This record gives sequence, structure tokens and C-alpha cells, in this order.
Amino acid sequence: MANDSNSGVQRPGAFSLSWSGGLEYGSREMTFDGEGKFYFSNGDTINDDTQTGVGVFVLSLQNRDMEELKGVAQTLCDKDIQTGGPETHDPAATFNVACTDDGKVISRSGSLRLIPEQFRHKIFDAPFRLSKQARTDGRKLIKLDFTTESVEHKNGNYIVSVRFINSGDRWIKFKTPDHWSGDSRNGGLAVAPFSELGKIQPRDDWGFNLAGKKIFNKNEFPEGEIFLNPGESKILNLEAIPDNKIQKGVYEISGVAYMNIQYEGDGWGLSTHVDFCPIKSRITFDHDYPSTPEEREQWEATHRASMSSHPVKPSETFAEDGLYRAVTLISGVRYRSLQVTPFKAGDVATTENVKMPMDGGNGVNINGPVQWEWEATAPTPVEQWSFDMIDDARQFCEAGSTCPRSGRWVARRYAGPDSLRPEYRHDASSLVTLRRGQPMPSIRDAGERTDWEWVGA
Repeated sequence: MANDSNSGVQRPGAFSLSWSGGLEYGSREMTFDGEGKFYFSNGDTINDDTQTGVGVFVLSLQNRDMEELKGVAQTLCDKDIQTGGPETHDPAATFNVACTDDGKVISRSGSLRLIPEQFRHKIFDAPFRLSKQARTDGRKLIKLDFTTESVEHKNGNYIVSVRFINSGDRWIKFKTPDHWSGDSRNGGLAVAPFSELGKIQPRDDWGFNLAGKKIFNKNEFPEGEIFLNPGESKILNLEAIPDNKIQKGVYEISGVAYMNIQYEGDGWGLSTHVDFCPIKSRITFDHDYPSTPEEREQWEATHRASMSSHPVKPSETFAEDGLYRAVTLISGVRYRSLQVTPFKAGDVATTENVKMPMDGGNGVNINGPVQWEWEATAPTPVEQWSFDMIDDARQFCEAGSTCPRSGRWVARRYAGPDSLRPEYRHDASSLVTLRRGQPMPSIRDAGERTDWEWVGA
């Protein structure tokens, strides 16, 4: 690998140690060229608390280090090098070494898992030590990072600005994230808080998924591709909404990238598929999300979809506050309740039969065991201890008033004794769909204590 070119493991004493993925090591390769250079490639920093980005780092060796690595190669050429075990295949871990046999250079390969215990210190100690040194003190042959530059709130959406940085000596190029599918194999990009400054807990439960999202400055990338020359960086401005609630504050923003890249040259063990965490940045959010009726509707639709596969079953604990819909299976057919019921985080779902009007059942009831699916925000006080509710989170309202919440409403009539838990009769024939701000219809033959109840989006 003289002059940082790809000559492979061909010179006597040259070797490479490779891990091709997995939680323990990630995608890494350590290569000695047999002369005077050591290369460390790292294509996965997802589980690395100290490193960001991906790249290839090269170290010019001192005589003592070079002799140690020649000793590593000699050990890898030992006839008993594959008598250990047991063999495993996840993640793959292999070595290649150029050995001398009767004056001829012969390339040999094998499994790092099958190296006997008595050889392991001789083989691994020096390469791992030099890998750390290459990463901190070595020249960056290839190095790709990203960081969150800013998050701007605009018209109910967010503009997330992400900077990609090439701090290496070779060009790098890749498709813009609007072409990515959002999975770890075909390309994903997300930013999320590592923590709110001043608080101890790791990560708040929200983030921005950016793969496949609209790019506002797409005109800067007419070919749908980002090309980064050595030392160059470029910013992408992407439209996104958070996948959960945000409380205003100052956050340390981290994230993840799963990318397919191309780079100048090859052969240093860096895959064209890389997974990495970003350089962290500090971002201030000056308002809660959601904090407007439009944002609440937007968030509820997203959250409803994400929660649909996590129903709360009998005897299980509700993880969060909300209005929940009862769901049951009868002879393999799925039935939903017309009404939604408020629960608080920490409540336990009943194991007893539940009797509720069936959605679309024209007065027929569900009457049996149910599980509960999150539907929307529960009635929420304007301030702590207040009896006044946020309008767009209200569950009940009077006829003739202004509709506080978009969705379906059904008339309910008082049908039981005045108590802490009064009973009501729901008139399924009165079901209407309204937008927030429209007048609530009058209720025919309305008697005392008759109003409207919100039953879902």
C-alpha cells in the first residue's frame, strides 16, 4: 500500500484483520502494508461512545511498531493458527496474511474466531493499540461526518439543516437523502436529542426522521447527488416533523446515518455501506411541540399510526396519557368501540368484560374482554390544577357552541342517576364529522343534560 494505493496484502509480512459488522466490533479493518504504514478503517460508529463519522486513517510507523507488526504476521503464518475455536459467523471476523514459504510469497486467510488463546495477545495487542493511535494522530485518508446545524420552526413544520463534512484527503459522493428508503440497508438519516442540557436522563423520546423528506435547497444538488471534495462540507435543508412531543429547552442533538457512499480509491477495508453517529450539536427549541391546534392534529395522526401496533392488553399498564379506543376480536373479526376512554400513564387495563357501543354497530354493544388502542390526546388543563381545558383537547361540548376539535362527534343524553359516574345514552344516528371552528349542530328533542361527545378523528 505504498503511496496509499491498493496493492492488497501481497508483500511479505503484510496482513489485515477484519470484522464485517455486528454489535461488538462494527465494520472495521486493520491493515499493515509490510513496509511502514498501518491503516485503520472504521465503517460503523453506531455503538461507539467516543467516535463519530466513518473513515480510513493511516499511520506512518516507527521501527519498534513495525517490528511488532511483522511479529503479528509471523504468528498468523503459524501452522497451528486455526486450531482454536469455536467458530461463529456473526459477525464475520477474518484475517489475510502474506507468508513466505520456500522463498515464495503465499497469501493465507482464516477466521479470527479459530485463533488459539495462546496466540491472541501476540496478534491483537499491537494492532488495537495502533488503531487508537491512527484514529487520533494519523492522517485522515477518508473521513465523513455529519452534524445538525439548526432546527427552525416554520408554519407548523420544521426545517432541519444537516451539514455533511469531508475532512479527509479523498473525494466522497452519495445520493441525497430524499432518495433513501429510511431503513438501515438502503439508507436512513435521523437526528434526535441525546439529552436536554442540565438533565441527567439519556435521550428524550423524540426525533426527526429525514430519509425521503423534501429538500428545500434541492436546486444545489441537481443530479440528486452530493459530491464532497477533500475538506469540503455541504448543508441540506430538509422538511420534517418530530415523531413525538417536544418540551422547549436546549438539547444536545445526536442521531444516526445509514448510507451507501462512493469514495476515491479502494482497498483499505472501508465498505461502501457505512453506519455512523454524528458530531453532536446544541439546539434551542423555543416552544413546545405540539403547541397549536394544527400541530396537535398533525402529531396525533403520526402518533396514532405509530401506536396502532402497540395495544394495551388486559392487566397491562398504560404507558402514557391519552384517549383510548376499545378493540376486541369476535370469531376472528375485529370490532372497535364507538367511544374513546381517557386513561393516565400507570393505569392498569381491566381484565373484566367491557360493555360499550360498537363503532358502526347501530346500537349494538361490544360486551367482553378488550384491549385498548391510543386514539388522541386526553382532555388537558390549560394550566396545572385548572378546570379549564385546552380547546382542541376537549372531549365534550354543548350544542350551538364552536367545534373545538376536528373529527367525529355523537350526541349523548343523560340516562342515569346524578352521581360521580352518571350514565349516558349515545345516539349513533346523530354521528357527524366536523372541522374545528364549525358550529356544533343543535340536538333534536334535546332534554336536560344533552351534549356532544368526540369519538375520534
